[in-house]
Amino acid sequence: MSQNLPFTKENFPRDKRILSPTSDVVFKALFGKGKERITKAFLEDILKFKIDNLELDKNQELVDDKLENKTGRLDIRATINGNVECNIEMQLTTHDKLFERFLYYWSKIYASSLKKGESYKNLRKTICIIIVNDTINEFKEIAKSHTIWQIREEEYHSKILTPYLQFDILELPKAIKEYQNNKDDEVLQWLMFLDNPENTEVAKIMEENKDIKVAKEELDQMSKDDVLWWLSLREELARMDHEQLMYESKREGIAEGKAEGKAEGKAEGRKENSLEIAKKMLKKNIPLEEIIEITGLTKEEILKAK
Repeated sequence: MSQNLPFTKENFPRDKRILSPTSDVVFKALFGKGKERITKAFLEDILKFKIDNLELDKNQELVDDKLENKTGRLDIRATINGNVECNIEMQLTTHDKLFERFLYYWSKIYASSLKKGESYKNLRKTICIIIVNDTINEFKEIAKSHTIWQIREEEYHSKILTPYLQFDILELPKAIKEYQNNKDDEVLQWLMFLDNPENTEVAKIMEENKDIKVAKEELDQMSKDDVLWWLSLREELARMDHEQLMYESKREGIAEGKAEGKAEGKAEGRKENSLEIAKKMLKKNIPLEEIIEITGLTKEEILKAK
């Protein structure tokens, strides 16, 4: 009889294929500190301006002085040409509060560029680049994969309130379709690479696009790293656990709703059940706004349950 070994990075059954760039840890390793050449080329193609200086060792923590407020960790935070703040993020799935989350992160980065006592003139343009490995429901009527969002006047659409706010949102599923009719577009070439670096079409892209060739070679080397494979696998398992917990939480919520219509006097029991679900979700680090939406509890009730 074979002996069951503990599931550790030393003995897990690693897939020999190349790592996926859409994995959070892989994306950070491929475009983070030390990979300035790759990230510079990637950003220049998306933002359409020349980058003379790129700093990738910015602190990624979004720290808040109030413990009850949500904090987060950015995928990649950079300073471009010394005066533009940029957050690059890989988003695997979508949810109802996606845009609110994007705006929250943007506000934290924008505010962090101004130290206490400094003038507003020291504030910097802040760009959030979000690559979504999914289709965004609100963008269904928009055919193109790369959309740029700013604050514009309702009637005079050409009038921008401020150039300091910008969101570049790129949807991978749309990019794959769009590429078929526009194979020379460098942004679409990058998105093809991110979606599947082993695609035969990506091999053709690398013949002309040397920056993507460098990125692919770097990814090949990273794929030999057992620790990175382990971290990528652990991230995937955590994502699957999260999705399962969300499914179970919604299912329990539906069941409770049906029971409510059949019997009275069970309000306290339902609340206790919701509190238990909230506790489990907090342990999984599920965002507070998602817990509120699923359980129907208030922010105060959830934090008290913790």
